[in-house]
Amino acid sequence: MKKTKALLLASTLCAAAPVAAEEITASIWFPETHPLTRDGYMALKDTIEETSGGELTMQLYTGTSLLPPVAHLSGLTDGIVQMTYHAGTYTPSDLPEDNTIAALAIGLPDSMTAAMAVADFYINDEQMQGMFDRLGITFLGSYASPQYVMMCSSEITTLDQVEGKKLRTPSPVHAAWAESVGAVPVSVPSSEMFSGLEKGQLDCAINAANDLKSRSLWDVAKYTTLLNFGPYFAGWMYGMDRGAWGDLSETGRQTLIDAMPANIVNLTESYMGTVDEALAEAPDHGVTIDEPSEELIASLDEFNATEVDGLAVETGERLGAEDPAGLAERFKETYAKWEGLMADVPADDLDAIAELLRTEVYDKLDVTNYGL
Repeated sequence: MKKTKALLLASTLCAAAPVAAEEITASIWFPETHPLTRDGYMALKDTIEETSGGELTMQLYTGTSLLPPVAHLSGLTDGIVQMTYHAGTYTPSDLPEDNTIAALAIGLPDSMTAAMAVADFYINDEQMQGMFDRLGITFLGSYASPQYVMMCSSEITTLDQVEGKKLRTPSPVHAAWAESVGAVPVSVPSSEMFSGLEKGQLDCAINAANDLKSRSLWDVAKYTTLLNFGPYFAGWMYGMDRGAWGDLSETGRQTLIDAMPANIVNLTESYMGTVDEALAEAPDHGVTIDEPSEELIASLDEFNATEVDGLAVETGERLGAEDPAGLAERFKETYAKWEGLMADVPADDLDAIAELLRTEVYDKLDVTNYGL
């Protein structure tokens, strides 16, 4: 009798004991005001903690408080954190396949379509998954910046004006275009754009125009030329250490997967919205917004039509990617697929876009085996 009561008491205590929450440590090197942080990681943290009832939580580090920008790959693979954002062009030799695809970005006209295509391709292409297998990383979600433009310390709208100017370029392909028009490409992290412009080490920074406001570039770059250089999407928005992903319960993994579609769509839309805000406010800070001349546009159009595919293949070959031509062609097909899928979806219907991403990609993932 006493033994029966003891067993009943132990059973009751076990049933009443709270289940320990699972926690993910994450880092993104942008400040909390940046849309990839605010509407990406901070929003994801809120979503998973709410939908899981607090059983899945996130310890989030923002800015460079824990890791510098270039260390968001090594910090993940070394186990310092379990989830990161990573800019893939910062570590090209580690990510040859990713950098091959990223080389195509300069010619892509739509950021939302790019974000959808990258998520689809990186999850479903066997070669891309092989890259993540090699790194011991599970890819969870994509991003795409708004179209990159030129923010300059002097007016640069023509081919004559760009010649000889020092341009901060975000990739080797952008650098190749700069050289094709007689400019001087300079490779520095986006975090060094302000100081480069302030000290005259740069004449222009090629980046998203929200940085006029978010990085106060409007204090040192009084001219913005709306020459569209495509979005930036290299690396990943959400990547997890494979061991940490595997250690999560299936419920925890599903919570993350379910959160991805709306999060990716909302952060992409918000990112584009910050560009609109910055450009609207820029004249109040003495910034002139210029359209590029037809000849400057034509130089970029011709470069995209004749050079970019070859440069993507060269990038892959130099970095050791297997069959970079096939890799690039498959991504272009995926991008075209998403252009078709989104053709009849209103650009402002974010719920419909997120549902499309969910049904086309994320609902097809099985958390019992994906990324393990």
